[in-house]
Amino acid sequence: MRTLSVAALLPFLAGPLKAQASVASDLWRVAAGTLVVPAALTDDGSAPLWTPAAILKEHDRYRFGVEAIHAPSEVGLSGGVLAFTTRFGARSAVSLTYGRLGIGSVGYTETSPELVGSSLDIYNQTASVGIAHAFGNTLTGGVAVRYLSGRLAFTSRSQFGVDLGAQYAGRSHLRLGVTTHFFDPAFGPASQSASYSLGAEYRSGGFSLWGAHGVALIRYGLTAARGNDSQQLLSAGLALGTSLLLDLGAAREQTAADVVWRSRLGLGIGAGRYTVRIARDGGVNDFGATYRFGLTAVFK
Repeated sequence: MRTLSVAALLPFLAGPLKAQASVASDLWRVAAGTLVVPAALTDDGSAPLWTPAAILKEHDRYRFGVEAIHAPSEVGLSGGVLAFTTRFGARSAVSLTYGRLGIGSVGYTETSPELVGSSLDIYNQTASVGIAHAFGNTLTGGVAVRYLSGRLAFTSRSQFGVDLGAQYAGRSHLRLGVTTHFFDPAFGPASQSASYSLGAEYRSGGFSLWGAHGVALIRYGLTAARGNDSQQLLSAGLALGTSLLLDLGAAREQTAADVVWRSRLGLGIGAGRYTVRIARDGGVNDFGATYRFGLTAVFK
């Protein structure tokens, strides 16, 4: 069982509103670290959790996504995401999402290694409903209402947020996206949970590889959060139709105190309406690596 000292918990248990807001959202930053595609452009089964602009393709009627997120024993985080998207009219889609992440087997100590009381509850969860609409063939916009709640030992918080997102594909080879995440439209204490992302993707012309239609991709993403926190992501990918998706990337994370680099890896294998995705965030020198396992099912 892992233990936490009073000193380790003080930054979170103190009274400032900034720390209170982070109680409901900080674990989702660990999950976001497994995204190889910028959050503003992601389009897999759990995409509505990251951008409300995620929409179904032209002939798709429903999309289900389920994901498991796990970090090894150094962090001890685990949880998952459920998402459902259905067509609404000719050009719109409605999405429902639920996700929960937690850290288990954490004990509380004071001045000795002996545990005081039972294990501490540490978790974040979110539920949301969103709608996305295609404005012609080039622009997609969306809005989502989200409920967040979290607990860190003896401190708990719940709050609402409203996210906005847009994706633009004016040229056949270029796609752009912007989105907010856990945004507080009242600009109150809950705004400390918010992040803001943009992304760009360039797709090459098609080519034949191993008997399949291949496309090479280059992506760049930028996410800014409270204070001076920011993250830049650069990744390259290869898609062989819908059968094989491979992505490699690196992320540069900057805080007020430090700058670190983290590796990213993503693999997707498709068969019919199903796609299995595996992603890995390498952590810092492989410490704190996080894994994401997902299944997406699309029905026409």
